[in-house]
Amino acid sequence: MFRLYNAYSIPSGHTRSVSPVDLFPQHDFPTHVLGDINIHHSASDPTRVLSNYDQLISSPYFDRASAQLFSLLNTPGVYTRFPFTCNHRPAVLDLSFANTALLPFFSSWNPSLPPTGSDHTPLTIILSTPLLKPPPKGLNWKYTDWDHVSPLLADLTLPTPPALPTPHSLNLWFDDCLAKITHLITSNTPTKRPSSYSKRWWTPELTQLRRINHHTSRPMRKNLTSPALARVARNTYFKAIQSAKRAHWSQFLVNVDARSVWDARKIMAGRAPNQFPTLENASSPTEIINTLLQYFFPPRPSPPPPLILPAFKDVPPVLPAEVSSALRKSSNTSAPGPSGIPYSIWKQVHKANKRLLPSLFTPLLTHRYHPLAMKKANGIVLDKQGKPDYRTCNGICLLFSLLYLPDVGCFLFRFYNSSAVLFTLYFPYLL
Repeated sequence: MFRLYNAYSIPSGHTRSVSPVDLFPQHDFPTHVLGDINIHHSASDPTRVLSNYDQLISSPYFDRASAQLFSLLNTPGVYTRFPFTCNHRPAVLDLSFANTALLPFFSSWNPSLPPTGSDHTPLTIILSTPLLKPPPKGLNWKYTDWDHVSPLLADLTLPTPPALPTPHSLNLWFDDCLAKITHLITSNTPTKRPSSYSKRWWTPELTQLRRINHHTSRPMRKNLTSPALARVARNTYFKAIQSAKRAHWSQFLVNVDARSVWDARKIMAGRAPNQFPTLENASSPTEIINTLLQYFFPPRPSPPPPLILPAFKDVPPVLPAEVSSALRKSSNTSAPGPSGIPYSIWKQVHKANKRLLPSLFTPLLTHRYHPLAMKKANGIVLDKQGKPDYRTCNGICLLFSLLYLPDVGCFLFRFYNSSAVLFTLYFPYLL
């Protein structure tokens, strides 16, 4: 729930019909202010040369927005009005603001809708629920300390599987073995950190201006310094950011080559905003997920699991050479699925100790059992353009990376008449 103020401010001499006090009320509730304010300001249009009249009219509005802790949502410099006559130039007149209570919900501001016949561009503003818990940092697999991990993996011995396994006991054994292996890998792999390449346009001057901006804005909120000083520091900081971006983009286009020309085209085209699907009889995210799961993975009757999993004597143990052959055919760039561990890491694990993965797979194939840890998957629904019905969508399942090994290379050929058929047939029903 949030409050929306949609205003149209009519010019009247040196004033506007909607005053700054009326436009930006003081609210602790999430508040969104937008409309055609009919003012020009350097924060919304940094490339425009402002007259004294423009500054006199617009400054009270942006000062009031800053005092009430409203933030501008517009992308600076992106025009929202294109006049039909040659007597006027494009301008940024349609402004959108959000207070601090609404700002975490703000996702994107985009003027990508088709024209409506008006000289004002229709805008798309997307608000989404913020993450209650930030996602965990990814691991930088390029810097895994194999000099330390490889000897530990070589000395690692997996526990013996249960003699008379039940589905529960075999699941516990598999989870314990997998945790021993993955803990050695993840505990010796650093997390990814933002680098200078995250913002290649960043300069040491921007770092200094950011410090000045924070140094002046924080005391201003406590009425310890002048709002005018904080406003000058903020405008200088954001103008410097726009200048740095333009300079970096110009330099990038100058140095574009056959390889980077597609990157330039992708940046210019931009990305379509993420859209939440709307399905019939499904209004909440939980109902939408359940509807998609029911369609892509319809439930089917299955017999109750046996109390004791039988052992099939005709299944020989998995050989290290078979694991090596299967891993050799696996791509290092394939999506790893829920585990997050790519094939390149499993190849290093098998190289350090060729007994681990065969010891992990042999009991599963002997008892023809699919552990719960390998039934987890990341599901992605890809909609087709121009197809409103979700029944025409494509579904992708990213499974646990090791799960693919039994159905490639020698494994599938060798166990085609026994356990590999189970792995293959049950893939669509893992969710």
